Amino acid sequence: MKKSYDILKYQLIDCILSCPIVYVNHHHYSLIDKVLKDIISMPGSQLNNDCVIEFDKGLGKIVNFETKQIDTEIKKQPVSIRELLKFVVDPSLTVKSLNGEERPWHNQKRIYLFKNLSNELLGEGEIAFLQTFAAKYEADEFDPHTTIIIVSPDPIHILPLALKKQISIVDVAPPTAEEIEECIIEKVGSHVYEDPRQKRDIKEMVRTLQGMQLSEVQQTLRTAIALNKRVNKGAIRTALKEKQRIVKKSGIIEVVSADVSFSDIGGLRVLREDLEIKSKIYENLGDAEKYNIPIPKGVLIIGMPGCGKSMIAKATANKFGVPLLRLDVSRLMGKYVGESEGNLRLALATAEAAHPCVLWIDEIEKAFAGSNSHSGDNDMLVMRMMGHFLTWMQERKSPVFIVATANDVMRPEFMRKGRFDEVYFVNFPEQNERAEILKTKIETRYPANVANRLFDFSALTDYSEIVKSMQGKYGGFSGAEIECVLNLVVEDKFQDYLKWKQTTSNIETKPTLIKIVPKDFDRAIKKIKDSVMANQEGKKNNPEEKDKDKTSIERILEMKDTYKFRNASK
Repeated sequence: MKKSYDILKYQLIDCILSCPIVYVNHHHYSLIDKVLKDIISMPGSQLNNDCVIEFDKGLGKIVNFETKQIDTEIKKQPVSIRELLKFVVDPSLTVKSLNGEERPWHNQKRIYLFKNLSNELLGEGEIAFLQTFAAKYEADEFDPHTTIIIVSPDPIHILPLALKKQISIVDVAPPTAEEIEECIIEKVGSHVYEDPRQKRDIKEMVRTLQGMQLSEVQQTLRTAIALNKRVNKGAIRTALKEKQRIVKKSGIIEVVSADVSFSDIGGLRVLREDLEIKSKIYENLGDAEKYNIPIPKGVLIIGMPGCGKSMIAKATANKFGVPLLRLDVSRLMGKYVGESEGNLRLALATAEAAHPCVLWIDEIEKAFAGSNSHSGDNDMLVMRMMGHFLTWMQERKSPVFIVATANDVMRPEFMRKGRFDEVYFVNFPEQNERAEILKTKIETRYPANVANRLFDFSALTDYSEIVKSMQGKYGGFSGAEIECVLNLVVEDKFQDYLKWKQTTSNIETKPTLIKIVPKDFDRAIKKIKDSVMANQEGKKNNPEEKDKDKTSIERILEMKDTYKFRNASK
């Protein structure tokens, strides 16, 4: 496997030889300097340090590429980006050296390096000069090595469309596992391999740091080793926290606590079993790569609201032993042209930077929902975003496992095999699943072995009978609705405790356990039965608009019959 540094170097060489303007979307300026110096020093290179002219934003002057000091060889410097670009596009202009000698500006200057200047290049005059330069380059008026290189962390969408067509984009990939391991050994020394335990910790540290940019890897290692003195479990935990902090800075993706396990989820047996198998691959990514085992892509879970889809995302990350990232689709949409697509690219790049991880996209249908009229700016935007997302899903190689959940119909493009490993349908839970859900919730929230418990659930011996009436037209109560029933029961019985509390004079007296019986659930079920999701029906008054009158429940059931999704429970 090629190192990411070598890939960047040869990308930049190709661009210098064939492109007028190059945009390197990156924040690590010293890395780009290092790459350029390597290119200059390559055998047969027609470039040298004097060929590179760098404009320092802070100083407002041209600096020597090697020393980063103000270039004293030029007596009268351009005082702004616009004036410098004027010199760039006009080879006839001359400058005075310190000895007063007039010499052509283009005598040696071939590579123009602008760092963090994307905003300064957005003025009409600057854009006009850049377009003129590109046009003259295409007309062979410049030496083929003459190139403008713009290095900036700002996303490409901030540049005007007219300029984007003239620019070649270079992406900086994160370092490979081999490069990260080299960084670690540089910090701690190769002698650590003499200790098998240290060797295992280094491999785990490499896995933790994968996906981060080189500067982030170096900074994280400095922090982790300074706090823990060596690479150990403590250093790995420090690195993981730093990785989560970097992810948070995107503003579109958040790190979510994966505090749910599969044992906390009732029902969904088939889905849980399939994810157990996939977890073994994530736990052994090194061996999977070695023996060419495909890295699982992810799952799309379509189904009824409140039936455990979100809990599955948390439990999956917990089982895989990786961070859980949540993509907030509402933050993707921007008000400027290209901003929404840029936000999506940033979100996906952030997820890849955090790999291995689980990326949870909740209510994915809302991110890619058009008006179904196939016209208008909104639909065009949705189609562009969806195209980029589906292409990324199809082609990505990094271990980012997607758990996408949907509560309504999805576009057919998402159903094709290869995008997701499988599409699962989550129906309302059947009677045995409802019994399992209720029992799990009671045992989790009100364990019988704690000293300060208030409620006694020992009278509930047949959970299947208790949940029998939790049934609507289209199926049983959802997991969320079962929890609502339990909440109503304990709230009602809590009133008995409050009445007792008013009658006792000794606040130290331990209350008698309040017994909860099946009839308590019957009363709670009657209160909410008419309003549960399984009883929601669309209007049937106007046969011509019956499709519009369907509820999301009816639309999902219809889609399930069309696509024959795999049932998550059986």
